Amino acid sequence: MRGGPRFTALGTLVALGGMLAASACASSEPPKTNLAFLDSVAHMAAANLLRGVALPPGRAVRISTPVSGDTMGLFAQRVVEQLRAAGAEVRLATPPLGSGVSPGMGDAPPGVGADSTDLDLRLQVSGAGVSYVGTDRKFLLGVRGYDRMASMRVGASLVDLRTKDVLWANSVSALAEDRVSKGDLAYVQSGSGALVPPVPRGSGTRLLEPLIVVAIVTGLVVLFYSNRN
Repeated sequence: MRGGPRFTALGTLVALGGMLAASACASSEPPKTNLAFLDSVAHMAAANLLRGVALPPGRAVRISTPVSGDTMGLFAQRVVEQLRAAGAEVRLATPPLGSGVSPGMGDAPPGVGADSTDLDLRLQVSGAGVSYVGTDRKFLLGVRGYDRMASMRVGASLVDLRTKDVLWANSVSALAEDRVSKGDLAYVQSGSGALVPPVPRGSGTRLLEPLIVVAIVTGLVVLFYSNRN
């Protein structure tokens, strides 16, 4: 039947249009902002760092950090939550603003005497950040999104403030990956401060893909009209 190929061509055109429309209209839950994504990695890093650590009973733990910052703040907060969830008494040792003192590097936090029974947990973030490590490309659809990775390298040492002995020391790394759609880039950057990594540069297929689409559609149209004759 002459109508068969004609309807096949029409069906193919409709299916192609449906695929493009479905892809354009597809929606999902908004991804985490870059800051929230790194915070989830800070939670993982704190859990990995403290896993299996046994604190001496009846001793309060003071958290000492170098000069505070966004990355250290995320990590320190997660460490405090982990310790308190385990039943430890936690105190924060923060140097006076503008003093230039780094309590994690000294013999004791400010205001703590040599006879203190506290334990000093000295935290360090040696590396942390968010980056785009790949491009999500689909045939006929161009760039749909980007593969995102957040990572954090941290370390800590537990010091007895009375004896100055290092009771425990450890360092770990944590990372997480997800995919951010092109349309969500502005959203994930909102409220993330300096955590705005550059996206990967496009490849040469960016110009080739529209030509492929035009060629396919033209071929289908030619097929449709050729079957009418």
